[in-house]
Amino acid sequence: MTTQRPSSRNKYAVPAVEQMLDIVEHLAQNHRSYGITELARKLDISTNGVFRILKCLTERGYAEADPEGGYRLGTKFFTLGMQLYARFDLRRRARPHLDRLCEQSGETAQLYALQKDHALVLDCVTPSASSFIQVLPGSRMEIHASAFSKAVLAFLPEAEARRRLPRKLAALTPHTVTDPAKLLRELAQTRRSGLAYDREGYTLGIYCVGAPVFDVNGDPVAGVGVTGLVSLFHPETQSSLEQTVLACAERISRDIGYEGGRFENFKKQRRSAR
Repeated sequence: MTTQRPSSRNKYAVPAVEQMLDIVEHLAQNHRSYGITELARKLDISTNGVFRILKCLTERGYAEADPEGGYRLGTKFFTLGMQLYARFDLRRRARPHLDRLCEQSGETAQLYALQKDHALVLDCVTPSASSFIQVLPGSRMEIHASAFSKAVLAFLPEAEARRRLPRKLAALTPHTVTDPAKLLRELAQTRRSGLAYDREGYTLGIYCVGAPVFDVNGDPVAGVGVTGLVSLFHPETQSSLEQTVLACAERISRDIGYEGGRFENFKKQRRSAR
């Protein structure tokens, strides 16, 4: 008698997806190639089902066939794993710098990465204050309105930045930039200064200042900065706050291997703008 898998009792179960995951997990746990018939027998999946799933996985690079007709996992899983590792390693390395940024600024410190056409909150550190903003790590945010995602978009090739932006920039508040041309001009300014802003464009009463984090290859991998209440913001401290955010972004970047000169250029730009 076949034992029913617990997941199959879930009313949202998708049998083909469950079968694919069964195959992937089996191949990951057993370090050798398996033939279609052998997998079908071990996993109680039809031979035709195993063939179709492996064909799809192979075409996408998630599985590969050997000359004897057996199958094993492909390098695409390794690539995804390394990308995931890099994301979590970035979060781990950035955390002490986020703690310092939060302490120095007295505001909520956040770290974002891009995830296709959205921004993903990697981490959030809140201050010891009576009023502060908190965003849950793992939250997905609109890419065009967040200071932290704009800090990353600004340093991507323009074609890639355009591709990531939604066709229609949603107006989240009356202050959201919804004109693509205006947003691109804002990103150009960020490339010069290293600073990106959210001036109540995401949520009324909330401001953000962000800066890019670069990896060992000089690619923008995250946006870091602070979030606070407009009602408690003091304009005379803006320059100091911007400098603190840039310094945090540079420390994280250096900590993950960046050796380029962009932050020196940002500092020169700030000095010449005074």
